[in-house]
Amino acid sequence: MVSCCERSGVRDQTLSNLALTDWNVPVDVVLDDEAGTDRLERIGRTWRNAVQRAAEGDAEVTLLLEDDLDFNRYLSKNLSRWAPLRGIDGNQPFFGSLYNPGLYAVHGNAGGQYAMMLPGACWGAQALLVSRAMARYLLRSWNEEGGEPDLRMPRLAGRLVPVYYHRPSLVEHVGHVSTWGGRQHQSVDFDRDFMP
Repeated sequence: MVSCCERSGVRDQTLSNLALTDWNVPVDVVLDDEAGTDRLERIGRTWRNAVQRAAEGDAEVTLLLEDDLDFNRYLSKNLSRWAPLRGIDGNQPFFGSLYNPGLYAVHGNAGGQYAMMLPGACWGAQALLVSRAMARYLLRSWNEEGGEPDLRMPRLAGRLVPVYYHRPSLVEHVGHVSTWGGRQHQSVDFDRDFMP
């Protein structure tokens, strides 16, 4: 989870919300190092640090979270049954999102509960799934794309693989104040009780 010291209350609520689901994996919180006054640069560095932990970790696929979320009650069960994740191991590139703020899908599969998105039109990093191989690729290629991490990561990932979004969204953005000044947004299809 990416966060900062000043958002400890929001982060605690999100961790409480996650505890109400079937998720049973410990959450590693990556905090802003607060070095420097450029907030956008610090946010980018914090995301890069989170991706580095995914690249160096033991998990085949890592769920990268923002700190202001609510969750589907069956998060783990839904992910274990999600068609795009079947057979993925840490050595294969994979990139997906569990949050859709209303992005345009280039292909959808209702039965598989996913949509493939146009990487250059993706934004939002509320809940991203990246394989270990993808995390390593993102780190190697980080400076080849510009923009904030929520724009940069899907653009880089889209060079290698489709960018998948879960249908319906399994997380909801509950934040009202952006850390960097962006507008308020929510999912178009969050379903707290969804289970296929």
